[in-house]
Amino acid sequence: MFRHFEKRLPPDDFLLFAGAPRIGTNSRHYGMPKWPACVEAAMRRLRGEDEDFLHEWGDLMTRIGPAPAFVTTDLGTTRKLLLESPWELGDENLGRFAWNPILEPPDTTP
Repeated sequence: MFRHFEKRLPPDDFLLFAGAPRIGTNSRHYGMPKWPACVEAAMRRLRGEDEDFLHEWGDLMTRIGPAPAFVTTDLGTTRKLLLESPWELGDENLGRFAWNPILEPPDTTP
C-alpha cells in the first residue's frame, strides 16, 4: 500500500503522507511536553550531577568525548537556547545533541 501512494503522489506530498502519522507523537522533541525535562536532564548531565546516567552511559559518553566549548562555557545560555531556540546552537552542536542520549529524560534512560 505504501508503494502505491509513492508511485501516485508527487514527492513532497508523499513525504508528508509518510511522515504525518509520526508528527507530534514524540513528546520528547523540541516544543513537545517533555522537552523541558529533557533539557533539565541534559544540564544536570553536563554539570556531572547525574551519576545514574554516567553509570549507564559512561562508556558511550567517553567515546563521544566532551561537549563542545560553545555548549559548556555558559550552561545557562545553552539551557535557554535549547528551551527557546535550539537552532541558534548551530548545526554541529545540534547534530551532537540529536543522537546523544544526554537529552533523554531520566525516565527513559536504560
